[in-house]
Amino acid sequence: MDEREQAEVLHNKAVRGYIIRSLVKGYNNSALTRQISNAMIASGLIISPDITKHLNYLADAGYIEFTERKVTAYNAYAKDAVIRLTKMGVDLAECTIEDPGVDI
Repeated sequence: MDEREQAEVLHNKAVRGYIIRSLVKGYNNSALTRQISNAMIASGLIISPDITKHLNYLADAGYIEFTERKVTAYNAYAKDAVIRLTKMGVDLAECTIEDPGVDI
């Protein structure tokens, strides 16, 4: 793995960690997709509001869920879906479990 790829991996982990930490701070461990995306843009963590791949990783791992059934990681931004931490997501945020793909 070269330097550029390593930097991208570290960035992906940081974005996923930011999403988890943002949900912890939200009401009932939840937040709107655009709210999280806009906060990351404002902080300079991302430049595009598309956080699909990060949401997909976290949803597939069982750390987050969408409150509406018809929402997926791929249409969450367009529908401004509510994302909520699952029990496993809370455990990850509290460092009860570890995931090398998420930088808490």
